[in-house]
Amino acid sequence: MKIIEILNENPSELKNLNSEGLENLANEIRETIIETVSKNGGHLASNLGVVELTIALHYVFNIPPDKIIWDVGHQCYTHKILTGRYKKFNTIRTPDGLSGFPSPDENNADVFFTGHAGTSISSSTGLKYGLEKQEGNSKVISVIGDGSLTNGLTFEGLNFLGSVKKNVIVILNDNRMSISPTKGALSYYLTKLITSPILNRPKEEFTEIIKKFPGVGDDLLKIASDIEQKAKFLIVPGVFFEKLGLRYLGPIDGHDIIQLVDILENIKEIQQPVVLHIITKKGKGYEFAEKNPCLFHSASPFDIKTGEFIKEEKNTPSIFTGNLLEKMAEENEFFVITAAMEIGLGLENFAKKFPERFFDVGIAESHAIVLAGGIAKTGMKVIVSIYSTFLQRGFDQIFHDICLQKLPVIFLVDRSGIVGEDGPTHHGNFDISFLRVLPNIKIFAPYSLKNIEEIIRNSFKETSTPTFIRYPKGHLPEDIEKERGDKKRKITLLGVGSMAEITHNVCDILNSENIPCLSIAIDRIKPLDDKIDDYLSSDVIATFEENTIIGGFGSSIAEYIADKRVKRDLLIFGLPDKYIEQGDRKQLLDKYGLSERKIVDKIRGIL
Repeated sequence: MKIIEILNENPSELKNLNSEGLENLANEIRETIIETVSKNGGHLASNLGVVELTIALHYVFNIPPDKIIWDVGHQCYTHKILTGRYKKFNTIRTPDGLSGFPSPDENNADVFFTGHAGTSISSSTGLKYGLEKQEGNSKVISVIGDGSLTNGLTFEGLNFLGSVKKNVIVILNDNRMSISPTKGALSYYLTKLITSPILNRPKEEFTEIIKKFPGVGDDLLKIASDIEQKAKFLIVPGVFFEKLGLRYLGPIDGHDIIQLVDILENIKEIQQPVVLHIITKKGKGYEFAEKNPCLFHSASPFDIKTGEFIKEEKNTPSIFTGNLLEKMAEENEFFVITAAMEIGLGLENFAKKFPERFFDVGIAESHAIVLAGGIAKTGMKVIVSIYSTFLQRGFDQIFHDICLQKLPVIFLVDRSGIVGEDGPTHHGNFDISFLRVLPNIKIFAPYSLKNIEEIIRNSFKETSTPTFIRYPKGHLPEDIEKERGDKKRKITLLGVGSMAEITHNVCDILNSENIPCLSIAIDRIKPLDDKIDDYLSSDVIATFEENTIIGGFGSSIAEYIADKRVKRDLLIFGLPDKYIEQGDRKQLLDKYGLSERKIVDKIRGIL
């Protein structure tokens, strides 16, 4: 019987394992994660990197009642396996299966929903205060990735934690041998020294001399560079955290279970905030993920033996827009900004070709937006490419720093609507609603790849207003007609963006059943299309959107009709007033009445 199977029935048996047993358990868990993700897709590289750490945490602490908050929530796979969910682990990210993120609805070992990074320090400190008031002795551990240190909320939390001195344990999982060296100022002290004019000139001269050493010059330079990097790596983090009032320990090997257990046993009795700095390798134990951790960060199903993805869409809206921006950059001078999503947004080629015009600011969405505002203030054109779910984090900056000042920043809002298996923290089903309330704004929802290009190029020409262009993660047709059906219609279907193809097909079905119908592809949400009065000329109007029905496009049509005081039967199709669960897009659309079959049935029933 496998160790992992024994622990599923009795998790407390973990504490009886010897060093060999712990190592064997780590191997079993890795095999399980690789096998499951190869079928279901999911966050592979990051989870393989924290197997030993997670085992050590569960070995040393009593979880629950001790609490772990995973700042990078998608690193929780091993944690789920060790908390009685091994038998259901094969259902992860599937409809009605386990979530790919911590979920208190699943298990009381999951303390917080954590789909967005940067929150763990604040929530951990709050937990500690609440537990102490309840006279509890539970330990609170925050596991935060080095990438999350670029998030402003993390700094706010660290500053507060250091000032109140609560004994929260912060595990800094560093999987890049440095702490965001190109995306922050954590290495300020040493960087200032290294880049000073006094030292830099001799350094340059020294480099040229060393290069001339026959056969060994390059090797000597590499050694010198490694020494410099390791000096920064060893010195700077400790200084930074100590200055904030937290005790800094490390760095230590994050894949050495025995060492981790020993250190954590000592740390758990320290009565002050502690930062334990561990070094891990993303993709640890799976060759293809180790070589290309970015590719296997959020992986689609793949062949374990070859590391090749089983099904890849060749021209998603993300890839299409990335290629389009690359072409446009040959003709236009503009900047592109993203927040830790370079590859997911199809921008890797743009970044390589135009590095001076591309900024990946890390997990710092608010900063990305205000940075864009500063660029736009100078008259330069700038694009912010961002996921819908992460755009939410910069709402105040959109309101205050962009729209209030009418700065003509163009936002490419990827992953709008239903995104699938990542579930409620990652669906983009609120962006129309929270953007539409703001003045001085244009909102578009392209209904085809050709339409995306038209809107982006036109937005470049008409740079007088903040512009948001939302599109889905997956399929959009190459091109579809603006209108389809019978212009002497009984019913008009207004399909917004990704819903236009579906409403066109519904229109075909209804017309074939002698129900006169016209389907119109809507790409402009705010302000409403210039031809809106013509669109609303039939007795029955139906709107369709991958957005919550509250405050969405359908709501704007209802407001318009009320304002014009015209009588129309209005049907609003959209997503319900709830957080949408994980699942396949087509299945979820059908569940919530947005599939062709469900729409036709409802309209038949009404007419």
